[in-house]
Amino acid sequence: MTKRVFVSCVSSVATVFAMAAGVGNAANGNASCNGLAVSSLAGAPGIVAQLTRQFHDDTKAAGLPPGSFDAEFAKVHAGSVEACLGGG
Repeated sequence: MTKRVFVSCVSSVATVFAMAAGVGNAANGNASCNGLAVSSLAGAPGIVAQLTRQFHDDTKAAGLPPGSFDAEFAKVHAGSVEACLGGG
């Protein structure tokens, strides 16, 4: 159950970032995947706060600390939103 909820959370992130790619200006390619993702959503007011609440709720429901998803995604420096999602 825990793994299923966490996988669902990751899948949701991928879907949102795939739809939002190009909405805002991307951060420097040296930024973490968190930085790239947040900057790519800059043109959609309120979406980052809404998604953060959703991801934290999903992560807590999976029995994990609410910031664990953020912490892991912040450690990855893939160079682009697409690469962070595994498509680039």
